[in-house]
Amino acid sequence: MRYRLRDHLSACVIGEHAVFLDADADRYFRLSGALERAFLAYATDPLAAPASLLLEHGILVPAGPESADTPERMDLPLRSALEMPHDPPGCGIAAIPEVLATLWACRHALRARGFASVLEWTAEHRTRRCRLCIPEPSQEQALLHATRLFLSARPHIPVATCCLPDSLALTRFLARRGLHSRIVIGVTGDPFSAHCWVQAGDLALNETVGHAGAHTVIRVV
Repeated sequence: MRYRLRDHLSACVIGEHAVFLDADADRYFRLSGALERAFLAYATDPLAAPASLLLEHGILVPAGPESADTPERMDLPLRSALEMPHDPPGCGIAAIPEVLATLWACRHALRARGFASVLEWTAEHRTRRCRLCIPEPSQEQALLHATRLFLSARPHIPVATCCLPDSLALTRFLARRGLHSRIVIGVTGDPFSAHCWVQAGDLALNETVGHAGAHTVIRVV
């Protein structure tokens, strides 16, 4: 029988340890002892590893016929919009009302809805607005221009920057223009930290290549 991680649970392996993100509970955690050994065996060979302990603790569930074999993954970025030369797009004054409203909506949703629900809300909005799931090369200039417009307006918003609401807002700002992007959530192991950024193909939009590359991807939205 085939198995998969239960809904809203994602994981990655950093060195000799597995790290989990439970979006339902809005928390990261690690397993210990026999549970971690069982999961590392499963991550190495899902078909050969005994899964009973992981099933018993709700880490894995049986995979139905429609289940994907593996969760969606994305490679770390090779380029960054922040590190590419460009002409200044101006101060972004015209975009300030939209950026403010979008950022406020995302921050409010995180407080009111919960993490997993907000991720689904964002993905559904992108699906409605974007014709393409993978950005075409011809869209890159439009992606860069819209991203720079957002980032140029962002300093005029009197709210401290925070990677999650800012990345949610940028994703929705781009989707409104028919531009598809992904939110990539990454973690580090020692010391533990979590971070996210917006990415389209191999291009990070609101993060540098070096900072993104210091993380291991645990979830792509």
